Amino acid sequence: MKFSAPPKEAFFNAMETPLSLHGKPLRCRVWEAGDAGYQPAAHFIRRYYRLAYGARPCIDASLLVTLEDDQQITRAAVGLNPAALRPLFLEQYLDNPIEQAVGERHGAPVPRERIVEVASLAADGSGTGRVLFVALTEALFNQRLDWIAFTATAQVRTMFARLGLAPQRLAEADPARLGEDAGCWGRYYQFRPQVMIGHVPPGYAALTASGWLGTGGQGYDVVA
Repeated sequence: MKFSAPPKEAFFNAMETPLSLHGKPLRCRVWEAGDAGYQPAAHFIRRYYRLAYGARPCIDASLLVTLEDDQQITRAAVGLNPAALRPLFLEQYLDNPIEQAVGERHGAPVPRERIVEVASLAADGSGTGRVLFVALTEALFNQRLDWIAFTATAQVRTMFARLGLAPQRLAEADPARLGEDAGCWGRYYQFRPQVMIGHVPPGYAALTASGWLGTGGQGYDVVA
C-alpha cells in the first residue's frame, strides 16, 4: 500500500473537491479501528443492512469513510480494504486471487497493492451514496490506487449507471461459498449481488467529463 502518511490521513488528504448536497456542505471523515468514530460508523452500516435485508454483517474494514452533513450527522458510510494488507471478503466468491482475476480481465498484470475492496456501502437514500462514491473515486485516483473491487446488488449497479460508470462483472456472489457465515446476511442474496471491478482512472475521467468532478469548487451537488 503506497501511502506517504498514515493511511487515514493520506486518504483524507486525497479528497480535494468540496462536497455539497442540495447546496449544503458535506465532509468526509476517515476512521481506523480504535478511532472514536469507527464503531459509530460501523453501527450506521449495520443499521441500514438490517433495515434493507435483515442482515447482521460483521464490519471490520481497515478503514471506514463517513459522509457527514453540517450538523455532524452521518449520511453515508463505506468500508475500504487495501488488498495489499489483507485477504478480501469478496475473494471468497472467486476461484483465484483478486489480482489474478483483475489482471485476466484487464489483459495485463495488476499488482495487488493497486487494488482496494469497497465494502458495505450504506446511505440514507437522498443521493449521499453517489456523493460518497464520487469522493472516493477522487481519493483513490490521487493515491494511484487504480482498481476497486466490490459486491453490488442491482440498486448499487444502478447508482454506477447514473454516474456514467461501467464496472465489469467478475462473478456472482454465491452465498454457498461463505458456509455458515451466509446466515448473517438475511435476504441480501435474494437480490443477486455480483462481484464487480472498476478501473479508477477511466472512472475519474468520466466523472470529470460529466461535471461530477472539477466543477470549480461546487463539489458533488446532486438532486436525488
